[in-house]
Amino acid sequence: MKNLLTIAVTAVIVSLDSFVAGFSLSLNKKANLMLPSAVALITLVLCLATTLIGQLLQGYLGKVVDYFGAGLLALLALISLTKGDDDEKANLSTVTMSESLTIGVAVGMDAAVANLSLALLGVGLLAPIVFAITHFFTVLLGQLLARKVKLEHTNIFSAVILMALAISKMI
Repeated sequence: MKNLLTIAVTAVIVSLDSFVAGFSLSLNKKANLMLPSAVALITLVLCLATTLIGQLLQGYLGKVVDYFGAGLLALLALISLTKGDDDEKANLSTVTMSESLTIGVAVGMDAAVANLSLALLGVGLLAPIVFAITHFFTVLLGQLLARKVKLEHTNIFSAVILMALAISKMI
């Protein structure tokens, strides 16, 4: 029971950035299941990998993973900034596969690092599954909330949010 509580609390904490990413990427775009599914799948794969190779990388992961994830978020922020207002109005499509995969790696890295510490405590394969499910639902919740918000210049707003996430990962 104690392990399950630890996994659940950790899953919620490491998936908060998934909510923000789902929200910011989905502003003025149609919600779809590709983004939360891609994030969940990548989170699951990364967590399974850290479960299997936990002790081999224990001393190396730390800040390197944070900087990698931050770099991906900063790249998405820059892409959002370079979109013109005409692109924004014309693009009421869904989030692209490349955006989904990039966000999946960026936010899944936190879960992988958290899973590594749990794997070293002997938690096992339950944590990757819980992390993936939690990431799926937080991204989906972010998408649903974004549908309720109607903002002008959402490319700038999205870029600012993603850049803030990137900076917070570097600190």
